[in-house]
Amino acid sequence: MSFVSMQNGQWKRSLFTFLSMVLLTSSAVFAQSKDVKGPPKPQELTLSSQGGWPIAITYYESSNAADSPVVVLLHGKGGSKRAWDNGFAPVLQKNGYAVVSVDLRKHGKSQPNAPGGGNQNQKGGRGDNLSALDYKAMVVFDMETIWKFLFDEHQKKHLNMQKTAIIASDMSVPIALNYALLDWGKVPYDDAPVLAAKTPKGQTVRALVLISPESRVKGLTSSQPSVSLKEPVFGISFFVCSSSGDSYDRNYTEKLFSQLTSAANSKGRMYKESYPGKLRGTDMLGKRLGLEVDILKFLDAHLKKLPGDWSDRRPRYDRDE
Repeated sequence: MSFVSMQNGQWKRSLFTFLSMVLLTSSAVFAQSKDVKGPPKPQELTLSSQGGWPIAITYYESSNAADSPVVVLLHGKGGSKRAWDNGFAPVLQKNGYAVVSVDLRKHGKSQPNAPGGGNQNQKGGRGDNLSALDYKAMVVFDMETIWKFLFDEHQKKHLNMQKTAIIASDMSVPIALNYALLDWGKVPYDDAPVLAAKTPKGQTVRALVLISPESRVKGLTSSQPSVSLKEPVFGISFFVCSSSGDSYDRNYTEKLFSQLTSAANSKGRMYKESYPGKLRGTDMLGKRLGLEVDILKFLDAHLKKLPGDWSDRRPRYDRDE
């Protein structure tokens, strides 16, 4: 199932995409005209991952406070969060989402401060020099640092992390999938007599957008976590997309989608789309291909409209009486 029909010709799709983006921008401007302040100004922050590694993020706080679903944006190989900050992240914020764009370690501004450790102003990361330990640290340390930040913002009622999506591109797809599995594997707090009443530690990732997915990076694969995450018990929705002109991109996307849709009750949770040309990953952003419009439709349907009001995520024995 696709979000934009291609049956009526590519020119109609291009026209639809252009008009949709105009309408999205216009609605955001109209909403902002009613609220003089507009959405909060983006914040450039540096978090500290375990071991002291700096993780640079841009935080787009939503005006909807505790009603705001969350979108975490991950760049591709050799990229940085600027791929998102330069266009789509502000659009998500204006459409009611709390947004965090991330520089994973050894990318963008997430560089060590020690002499000779890297240039914080470099455009991207040293993708060829990343080891299996680096990629695993992105999952276990970097992504967990982001989630601790989201937890703090959740407790301040600035967002609702119980409705969180990750959008990942090429290299970061295995990272997103492995972290989602880690998130769902966290054992709830032992603060109630029955499991259903216990306060969850994880179970926050509810939707995944996978752009030009890579099958593997050093030490991590995409297929292994997706075998578990596709099952209906998790209730995660997937949108997998690729370029039609890149055979590797198209073929692995087809393979991953086939694996995801082999799960029971996958209809209505799994979506796939391809876009014209040979651009991959975040390079497809801003090209009027329809990708941004399709992502917004997917998130509105499978994240924003999910049931579940804000609730305290601290264990009951740590809450104030």
